[in-house]
Amino acid sequence: MEKQKMVELLGNMTIEEKFGQLSQITGEHYVGKIAGEMVETGPDIADDLMNGDFLYTIGSVIGVSSAKITNRVQSAYLAKSRLKIPLLFMHDAIHGYKTIFPIPLALSCTWDHNILEKTAAYTASELRAAGIHVNFSPMVDLVRDSRWGRVMESFGEDHILSGDLGAAMIKGYQKNDDGEIPSHGVAACLKHFAAYGAAVGGKDYNSVDMSMREFYDYYGKPYEIALRQAPKFVMSSFNVLNGVPVTANEEMMKSVLRDMYKFQGIVISDWGAVSELQNHRVAKDRKEAAELALNAGIDIEMCSTTYFENYKEILEQTPQLMEDIDAAVLKILSLKNELGLFENPYVDEDAEGRIVLNGEFQAFSKEVAKKSCVLLKNEGMLPIGKNSKEILIIGPFSKTNELLGNWSCKGNFADVISLASGIRALDSTREISAYEKFEDCPKEKLMQCDYIVVAIGESWALSGEGHSSVHLELEEEQKMLLKKVKETNKPYSCVCFAGRPLALQDVIDDIPALLWCWYPGTQAGSAVAELLLGQDTPSGKLTMSFPRYSAQTPIYYNELSSGRPANETVYSSRYQDAEIGPLFKFGHGLTYTGAKYSGFKISSERIDENQAVKISFQIENPSDYDYSEIVVLYVQDVVSRIARPTHEMKKYQVVPILARQTVTVDFVLTLDDLRYLDNQLQYCVEPGDFKLFINDLDHPVFSIRY
Repeated sequence: MEKQKMVELLGNMTIEEKFGQLSQITGEHYVGKIAGEMVETGPDIADDLMNGDFLYTIGSVIGVSSAKITNRVQSAYLAKSRLKIPLLFMHDAIHGYKTIFPIPLALSCTWDHNILEKTAAYTASELRAAGIHVNFSPMVDLVRDSRWGRVMESFGEDHILSGDLGAAMIKGYQKNDDGEIPSHGVAACLKHFAAYGAAVGGKDYNSVDMSMREFYDYYGKPYEIALRQAPKFVMSSFNVLNGVPVTANEEMMKSVLRDMYKFQGIVISDWGAVSELQNHRVAKDRKEAAELALNAGIDIEMCSTTYFENYKEILEQTPQLMEDIDAAVLKILSLKNELGLFENPYVDEDAEGRIVLNGEFQAFSKEVAKKSCVLLKNEGMLPIGKNSKEILIIGPFSKTNELLGNWSCKGNFADVISLASGIRALDSTREISAYEKFEDCPKEKLMQCDYIVVAIGESWALSGEGHSSVHLELEEEQKMLLKKVKETNKPYSCVCFAGRPLALQDVIDDIPALLWCWYPGTQAGSAVAELLLGQDTPSGKLTMSFPRYSAQTPIYYNELSSGRPANETVYSSRYQDAEIGPLFKFGHGLTYTGAKYSGFKISSERIDENQAVKISFQIENPSDYDYSEIVVLYVQDVVSRIARPTHEMKKYQVVPILARQTVTVDFVLTLDDLRYLDNQLQYCVEPGDFKLFINDLDHPVFSIRY
């Protein structure tokens, strides 16, 4: 449809139809509840709206899945819609639709833009085949507190990496290098703007209080970076930021998101967030809640109907809002047009079966799962040797196929490969026995076995939205399991499945080798089996620090320098009853390869506006594995006017290295990389010295001067 046609369509719409386009509900109101194929919790809708024409003015529906059902809902809607403007269908496919990939926190441990983009592209193909047009992903909220349940949806504690990986996923979802979303792409929704991941105490939906310097330089940076990839949507967050709920925050939604970050797309609230302004006690009633959100620039109200209920009175009092309403509706119509919905609002139901869960997607899911696992510790116990023919797998995660993680959309546990099944399928010459509890294992099996794999972790249901936790330690039963296995004197290792970093100080000495698998997705067991049996090497590196104890959180690598840095003396910045620092640092991750770094060179020890600095070195892979080494460059500003982080990650590369080969790696550092935001909110760089670190945060490789 030509733009002029859309403008004419807008002109033919009634005010009711316009506000309908700004409203979103769930699908059961059109075809009844259908188990397993739609979100059925129902939105916050005024009862009297259900008896009128309201349902047939609505612009979008959330939570409906499958081509058959989206077509049914679309047909039922269009049959009674005056202007026949098709519905947009939206969903939360956070790490896959039916082919489930590792959780986003796991994906981030690959540090690989190409992997994130391809994961998103495959997810988009499945979504579009199911009739879904908009995906509420990626989430780029910066997170430093692993108590927060939604940490599993994040890309970790670094602002630059989070933004880069978010941009890669937007590119993968929208597949629109030529400017428009193709027929196998979906509109991406960047979330949650803003600073949702900084909730006080790590408690979901809690308030956030921070300086704007901290926001612009850190918590806002992932949004700024990812928005350069032009997602079609941004979702406003539930939280209060500096005293104002974001959904009602004109400064954040207009001055920052629109003006500073140049976002031109559609802003949608989170679920019920507009009506919840009453709970925040910034709105006395639903009308005032609607006014606040409209004034803040919330284009679509998700799963509440305060706009539609109150638009007449609101427009009588503030008729100038109509200009903003028309602009929002035109953006929605334009997206529907870009997606081709006016020409064909339906989806080919026969194509869905060919696309969803296809072999190519499954194979990629396994490769990604392998690359996302992180080998945290290894005292020579991994990989499992070829002479270990009788292997026991013991623990609550030994046989389960519940390895998708939270927010697994339409993933089905029946499609998931368990750990035991994965090992059995990989090597039929070994005898594999699996038990959920140590007591279930016959004594003769314990006596005869050559090796034990302890499979532990945190249930997938204990992370995700609304699942913040005070305790990050393993369950007592799992701690006892580790001790009992240790007492057998058999060689053993540990695999752990979890949606967040856990606090392992009290068990780490009982674990000779620890492979952190997060939640790997549909191909979980196959991927982990290949790593355990040495057919591939772990290569992931942490994007979030692991606390020693729950009470250490939040903990992160780029903390500000203290006047009394942590040391063994009493009066230093430390806990008196715990070792200093995290148990496992940001950027930590072992391999089976024993990569060797050498030949460090720097082009100059001075940097200025006209002269960048080039750092180069070699990495040798002395092993028989082809793999990718993750290389991270950190900078420390030695002296500055305001307190600065102890280290900041500035550059990183994922470097493929063939077996028995050596490669050269180059980093180029410019003056812009050294700038920071001062307390006057001005970016600056000061004359002085800067230390450069490669992977190791304790030992600089070079020092440069500006």
